[in-house]
Amino acid sequence: MKKAWVENNRVRDIASGNPAGLFHPDIAAMYDTDVPDTTINGAERVDGEWVNPAPVVPPPPAPEPAVAPKVSPVEFMLLFTAAERVAIKAARATNPVIDDFLDIVDDTRLTHVDLGLTSTQEAVGYLALEGLIAEARIPVILSGVVQ
Repeated sequence: MKKAWVENNRVRDIASGNPAGLFHPDIAAMYDTDVPDTTINGAERVDGEWVNPAPVVPPPPAPEPAVAPKVSPVEFMLLFTAAERVAIKAARATNPVIDDFLDIVDDTRLTHVDLGLTSTQEAVGYLALEGLIAEARIPVILSGVVQ
């Protein structure tokens, strides 16, 4: 048997040894209830028996956020089919948004295209909006897997 400090019919604390040798006498006096050795803090007396609380099960860890791939500018353009690339290049001459985006991709200082950037995702979405790629191709392109 262990000595427990009980408040409102619930175990507040269980002494790990003789309370008189562990605590100030005023505190030791609070450990005035005998409980079975299997009793844990938070146990409640139900019909004369000590019932331990249900074990706390921590929630599963959140999954690691997916890291969007980064591809070279050439690999980025290879994410599009040949027909898509031809249509995009043709639209470049008359569409300043597409021209601006391709200027960035063509810049020799660009080492990679981050497919997780909002600006990249919006640009690919814009290509679909303009009818240069199919809507279903957006996630395929943004996956970064050259096919």
